[in-house]
Amino acid sequence: MKNRGIEKVSIDTLMTNAHLLKSTKMFDKVKTVHITIQANYYSVTSLHLICSEMEKCLKQWPNVIELNLCFGFNYFSRLRADRNINRYQASMQPYVKTIGELLPRVSKLVLQGATQCEVLDEWFGDLALHYSNQLRYLDRDYCIVIDTPPLQTFNMLTNLNVTFGEFANYSTACAAASQLQHLRIYNIPCSVDESLPAVKTTTIVFPELRYLLLEYPRASNVFANIKAHASLPKLKLPCLETLHILFGGNYCPVLACAVLPTSMKSINIIGQYGILSVLDKCGVQRVEKLMMTALLNPTNNASDTKNLIKSLYDCNRVTRYGCLRLDKTLTLKPEDLETLTITHLQIGMEMDSAMVIAFITKLSRLVDIKFTNVSMEDPVLNLADPEINGDIGKTVVPFAAPINSLSVNYNNNRDSTQPVPELITYLLLRLPMLRYLTANKVSAEDITKHVEQFEPHFPHLSHISFDLEECPPFIVKGRKGV
Repeated sequence: MKNRGIEKVSIDTLMTNAHLLKSTKMFDKVKTVHITIQANYYSVTSLHLICSEMEKCLKQWPNVIELNLCFGFNYFSRLRADRNINRYQASMQPYVKTIGELLPRVSKLVLQGATQCEVLDEWFGDLALHYSNQLRYLDRDYCIVIDTPPLQTFNMLTNLNVTFGEFANYSTACAAASQLQHLRIYNIPCSVDESLPAVKTTTIVFPELRYLLLEYPRASNVFANIKAHASLPKLKLPCLETLHILFGGNYCPVLACAVLPTSMKSINIIGQYGILSVLDKCGVQRVEKLMMTALLNPTNNASDTKNLIKSLYDCNRVTRYGCLRLDKTLTLKPEDLETLTITHLQIGMEMDSAMVIAFITKLSRLVDIKFTNVSMEDPVLNLADPEINGDIGKTVVPFAAPINSLSVNYNNNRDSTQPVPELITYLLLRLPMLRYLTANKVSAEDITKHVEQFEPHFPHLSHISFDLEECPPFIVKGRKGV
């Protein structure tokens, strides 16, 4: 709400906000309408009630450019809809025209809930088609075809978010690849026969696309058969700046068929180790920000994986920000990453104190480091600092890495009632830029005494997080957050 009037209104089946809006008589100021129909109401009755009240307020809402329509189906309401599918469908259809007449200038359309009901899925498609010649932003629970001319329905779309649902109808609409600037596709099926219709073109060009997000089902073994996807068209993305691929498995066919620009701003990929080789062949020579999360897949060759990491995170390839998250199946040495542009590292392999220190010492570009599987202290390694046993003002030589966030998680071999490990104190005294500290299986009370005692050595430390399962809560004096 602004002083010039109401610009956004949310309407549900209780119609409370609609009545309030009616009393203000500021309909011409409304630019965004959110309509929510709950699962415990009969959908057609609720839709009729909302449309009728909006018509009483104003026959036509001239300045509304965004419509967000959500149906909150649950399992039982979906069954009711399926049992009465023919009557339900006939009753819903007229409201496409009604909504179109009430809100004639919608250019941003968000439709949610279609994955739970076949009839609603089709109705959503009809509503989207009603606005097809003017929509610039579409977010809905079904998939549309993206192709080159002449198969075009949504000629003006620049932003498209689609989710594959159980009842998707892939032949109802087609968006122009030449117009899209932002594309997000969720819940992509594992089979190419399920996910894409027959596309006759061998190459699709996205000349304006800047942002692409692809999300696959997390629990599935995505795209194990590479040959099954050889029929996909080549995708040319000459202006792509940001790429996100979530749970892409060991092989992502869309990425394998893509021709990326030589320079990009950001790439973020979550997948198994095999996807590294797919990314390495996509033509990207320079990227400002590269983020990789490698999920469990012990069958890959460890040597090949290390070489791919070295290739992808080469300092001449990643120019500013390199984030690498590795699971426990890959064993690395600090020397494997020493010359790479890695500023944020999460590593899951088991390691002792000596290895932790070696990683921090060797990787001089680190800003954020997380060790998720640290074992007990190395009895041979003596981390005691003789220079701090007396005068704490004596100089401690810091590490070269400008680390501001440190997380040390001990594995199950450590008991949190044991004394504070010397490793924690050793690291604290040598990380003067540290702002965030996270530790588990460590006595919180003991470690905060160390923090207070040696505070001059890490003046920027402001946030401390502990595993407090066996420790009473308390506050660290003078600290911003605990």
